[in-house]
Amino acid sequence: MIIESNIKGDKPKQHPQGCWALLECPQGKILRESLETVNVGLMFQNQFQVPVTVLWTGLPPEENQLEYIANLGVKKILYLAGDLESSFCEEALLMGLKSLYLEKRPQHLLFGPTPSSLRLAPKLAAQLSVGYIGNTTYLRKIGSALNLTRPILQGKLSEILEFTDPSEGIISLHPRSFGLPASLGGKIEPLTLETWSLPSLAEKQKGWTVVETREESSHQLDLEDADIIVAGGKGIGSEKGFELLQELAEALGGTVAASRIAVDLGWATKERLVGQTGKRVAPELYIACGISGAHQHRAGMKDSRYILAINTDPAAPIFQLATWGIQGDACQVVRKMIALIKAPAPSMEQ
Repeated sequence: MIIESNIKGDKPKQHPQGCWALLECPQGKILRESLETVNVGLMFQNQFQVPVTVLWTGLPPEENQLEYIANLGVKKILYLAGDLESSFCEEALLMGLKSLYLEKRPQHLLFGPTPSSLRLAPKLAAQLSVGYIGNTTYLRKIGSALNLTRPILQGKLSEILEFTDPSEGIISLHPRSFGLPASLGGKIEPLTLETWSLPSLAEKQKGWTVVETREESSHQLDLEDADIIVAGGKGIGSEKGFELLQELAEALGGTVAASRIAVDLGWATKERLVGQTGKRVAPELYIACGISGAHQHRAGMKDSRYILAINTDPAAPIFQLATWGIQGDACQVVRKMIALIKAPAPSMEQ
């Protein structure tokens, strides 16, 4: 079922800056979820005849990264530069985006479903007094109006929205709804790279102080951005069981998550929580180990492309959502999976 909500506005304004797509590149790595904004921006460019500009945040783009972005069909990158203290500070980025938006006035600004963007987008919209539509799964243009679809009521319904002022607005995307942009191949079009300096937090906002900066180990980074997640629940049995999950995750090149009860029992940190009150993820593969599949947990991982469920209870709700299911003790199954992954490949010699 689809609920339509059409809000009429004034005639569209002219926005020569077109559409902006925010691309997050912390530690020099392009975040996958953030890259989906480029795909939507290219949709604006190709289908709606609206030029797209990529706003690059994080470390400066390298030559191979510029070549990759140019191969996608992007013709302009605006690098939001700042010192290490400011460029990774959300408040400094928020102030910089606000100043840049007011000066350039783009038609639409796209944010990906990353933790940073989900915090920044509504704040920026409120400070600019422009429309904001989050969790977007689909968009299309009908006449001069842009229609955006998003799920409501835990995905049971969808609603179609329009901006009050159709000429501008801020949009954030639903995880894994638009896919990644494809390379065009062939001749690369010229790419323009401009730099915009972020404001110094100390100069623009008195009272803000960076107390400490901590760098997490690589396997703990970007739970929302991981392609493979190995999650544990009560059925994993103990904190030792989570060490086993970590071993499987490392063997697969993924990361570890947890259900609410596993976090409450102290087997995993709150940062690893997936669910209605935790993080919402959409990896390529989600391995649910010893998780019964309560509604609250499913709300955080139901958008995964493939789900492998391991549980002793054949009636566990998680099996209703799973692509594949294994009935058995989660720890025993995980040990066998690790052994198979680490086993030497069979010889091809006769």
